[in-house]
Amino acid sequence: MNWRAVLVGGLADAGFACFAAIVALPEGARWPAFAGVLAGGLVGGYLAGRRSGSWRERMRHGLLAGLLGGGALAVAVWWSLRPSAPNGALWSVNYLLATGARWLPPGAAARYDTLLGVGAALACGAVYAVEGALAAGAAPGGESEVVGVRE
Repeated sequence: MNWRAVLVGGLADAGFACFAAIVALPEGARWPAFAGVLAGGLVGGYLAGRRSGSWRERMRHGLLAGLLGGGALAVAVWWSLRPSAPNGALWSVNYLLATGARWLPPGAAARYDTLLGVGAALACGAVYAVEGALAAGAAPGGESEVVGVRE
């Protein structure tokens, strides 16, 4: 296990999450920035996988890096749901929760408001974990075996 690779990928993901939570953006830039933040898990996974061996090992490294970065993103999303948080890239999660509540039964959003925020934060964190594993598995690594070639 190359913990340095996991740490590099996890810190890249965490950097995206922290930046998205503390930087205010103009209204027209929030949705594209949110899409970029959600795709940030691909960067961390790629960085973690690039420094690893076989594709299985790369996926494991990417998943661990994604879990680290996803934890940071979950905390950032939870923090950004506060009324005093800057309207940045993570404002979009708040908007989706506010407008998506119309699909819930009447009174459910008021009753489960905290759980909805926690669920949204965990869902965003899970996106980083999945993206990290996929990007790391696809990243070129140090494997020496050739698959599918017969001599």
